[in-house]
Amino acid sequence: MVKGALGRSLRTAALCCATVLAPVAARADLLIENVTLIDGTGAAPLPGASILVKGDRISLISPSAIQHGGGVEVINGKGKYLIPGMMDTHIHLQRGVIRGANVPNDMTLTTEALHGYLYSGVTSLMNYGGTEFIFPLRDEERAGKIVSPRIFSSGQSLAVHGGYGDGPGSILIDDWAKAKPEMEAHYKKWKPDIQKVLIDRHGVFTPLDKVPTIENLRDALQVSNEHGVRTTVHAASEEDYELSLAAGIDAFAHVIRYPASDRLIARLATKQIPMSTTAVVFEYIARIADDTTFLDEPLFKATVNQEILGLQKADERTRYINSKMSAQYQSMRAMVPTNAKRLYDAGAILATGTDRTWGPTLHMEFALMQKAGIPPAAIVKMATLNGALYIGRQKDLGSIERGKLADMVLLTADPTKDVKNLQAIEAVIKDGKRIDLKKLNVPANKQTMAK
Repeated sequence: MVKGALGRSLRTAALCCATVLAPVAARADLLIENVTLIDGTGAAPLPGASILVKGDRISLISPSAIQHGGGVEVINGKGKYLIPGMMDTHIHLQRGVIRGANVPNDMTLTTEALHGYLYSGVTSLMNYGGTEFIFPLRDEERAGKIVSPRIFSSGQSLAVHGGYGDGPGSILIDDWAKAKPEMEAHYKKWKPDIQKVLIDRHGVFTPLDKVPTIENLRDALQVSNEHGVRTTVHAASEEDYELSLAAGIDAFAHVIRYPASDRLIARLATKQIPMSTTAVVFEYIARIADDTTFLDEPLFKATVNQEILGLQKADERTRYINSKMSAQYQSMRAMVPTNAKRLYDAGAILATGTDRTWGPTLHMEFALMQKAGIPPAAIVKMATLNGALYIGRQKDLGSIERGKLADMVLLTADPTKDVKNLQAIEAVIKDGKRIDLKKLNVPANKQTMAK
């Protein structure tokens, strides 16, 4: 990679060439002009840039003004910053009914959650689980029938009898004669975007000695590869990570939450296998036992149903304490960001993810990564292009480059100085269309209408 002044000169020259080759009077749906471009690739910010969108794609990027004809929506980006749409690479989407919540069994909470992600600047989600629920929802999003971030999803996970995830939501791959046709039927019916494998000899509360064999894994991964389905693994211990690497997994659904050897850190960096960070799930569950005030922060109050926040402070907090999850997660609360920083320093590909349900938790994840010592500019890349790499959609998403889908977020403060500025959202653009944030089904807009 070319860095410094030379890199900027070459990049500017390339952009100028693109401008020269473009028609003098270009027509497009959207033009963002005079903005500081932070394109998601890790390149230095480019002030005074103009980005032209035609349809759902980025048509042209220039380091200066672009001439245009009529019929173009123009956004003045002076003093503002444009980044790619942010991604959460590990969520479990909220459904119509939450335990204890007095709400109807409909899509109300789902819609609120999806709109809350958009309000938080998140334009793509990787969801895990909920096969019968999520794939019809994904189809509606892709058909443009609902206002939503892009939805990518797995379906049934892969596990083994007596191991982590043994249950109705998994295909048990240690019985291969039964598992293979189940996988084939699952892929044919649902066409998942990713296949999740569960390997966790620690278990949630008690150790489990049942994990897939290398043969189990290679058989399953071969079927996934034949269907063009990317694979990721929930792994816990260093042994679990080594087994996954040996089998040829495509991604990791978590950064390792236990002490990791320098050898493993180096191998993960060398292999360049994307990892979803998911530090906040441990932070959230550990912290809520002693401190619920983070749920009163503005972005939570703006995007999450107040009754649900009340349940989190009461019933869910009690459940986490009584089950000893909060106590168990105390050590992991510190270990995951520490390991994330070690991986970053080694050159690994980290993509921000939460293992949570709401948009504000992704911003908590950013704060944890920054606190661990990862630079804000690198976190922007983790939230954008690295997320696309994790999902396997880097050809179309994750960076502001000519020909890519126009998913972008306009900020009023510089995110390369502090990740808090990723909350300074003025506009969210998906598929080249500006989302009307004031019409989203989120508490902030209901509060405004009630006044």
